[in-house]
Amino acid sequence: LQPFSPFREQMLVLSGMDIKCADLLPGERGGPHAHPCASYLTGVHPFSDRVGISADQVIAKHIGQQTPLASLELSLDTPEWVGQGGGDYEPFYTATMSWRTLTTPLPVENNPRKVFERLFGDTDSLDQEAVRRRITRQNSVLDSVSARVNRLMGSVGAADRYKLEEYLSAVRDLERGIQAAEARTTQGDTLATVDLTRPAGVPDNVMEHSRLIFELMFLAWRTDMTRVISFMFGHEGTNRNYTELGAKDGHHSLSHHKGDSVAIELLKKVDLYQSRMLAHLLQKLHDTREEDGSTMLDNMVIVAGGGLSDANNHVHNDVPVAVFGGAQGKVRGGRHLRHEAEPLSNLHLAVLDIFGAPSEEYLSNDTSDATGILKGLA
Repeated sequence: LQPFSPFREQMLVLSGMDIKCADLLPGERGGPHAHPCASYLTGVHPFSDRVGISADQVIAKHIGQQTPLASLELSLDTPEWVGQGGGDYEPFYTATMSWRTLTTPLPVENNPRKVFERLFGDTDSLDQEAVRRRITRQNSVLDSVSARVNRLMGSVGAADRYKLEEYLSAVRDLERGIQAAEARTTQGDTLATVDLTRPAGVPDNVMEHSRLIFELMFLAWRTDMTRVISFMFGHEGTNRNYTELGAKDGHHSLSHHKGDSVAIELLKKVDLYQSRMLAHLLQKLHDTREEDGSTMLDNMVIVAGGGLSDANNHVHNDVPVAVFGGAQGKVRGGRHLRHEAEPLSNLHLAVLDIFGAPSEEYLSNDTSDATGILKGLA
């Protein structure tokens, strides 16, 4: 927690938060990484064919209409479904924590260049006229795609129609985002004043990589391209090497330290390193003033944590949780709240409530472990 000391008054530490829904059910095989990862934002027990809509996506549905992108899903690991699934679970259960529907996981993006282009287009210029021309081209392409898919709908079976409907839904989201961007250009809004350089790709150094990703997160919020972002340092079970810290073994290997003091000390270094990366983003949010004199961090809520409290034994109870930001007066920091076996999903319900987002969809799955909105944030 030491790197977060400058933000002490805007940090709320929560203890006793459990991912209860990640408990293994009778007859299930494996999944010690898949369970807490898939359950982290959904609050439901994952099965081999479904999970549940995640809290970030409930919020994105509620407020995403106001921005070109409803949400961003980011990581330092690759978007491909690789890693440790285990037992009854495919690798994608460990490679993302965002679920658009019960059966639709959202892939993460780790390439800073691709994130930049998704936010601002295939360009090095944010000139208003150039932005308007790109929007026109994108509209033309989507019109063509929609027409072709609609013609296909009448000639395919029910199962394929369901897939096409999902595809069309994604296209409609793109259309909505383009319309939001188009409205900005007609209103005279421009991004040309923002100091941006398109990144070249994925840096080799993890600190530089995270700096670029966090810089893009900051710019996405600052330019109001989106208001909802989920970020994973890596896939659950990632074995990323932190060689710059003197750790030759991967992160996952170090976490299974079996009591070895050398591995434990290296794991502490990795934890501290990741905290410093997050603190870099928090500092930018803290230093940036809004029109009313408040800071960006004053007007945000960031939930930070992990799916395991004891990775050596795959324990997903009393997981580490910190809440940053003031949420416009709806969160009061400078405190440590101790709970007793409180479902982590109750915190997500509290965040939904802060945004005025409906909780019905989040609670609709019959395996949800939520028991009510977490009290005491304010």
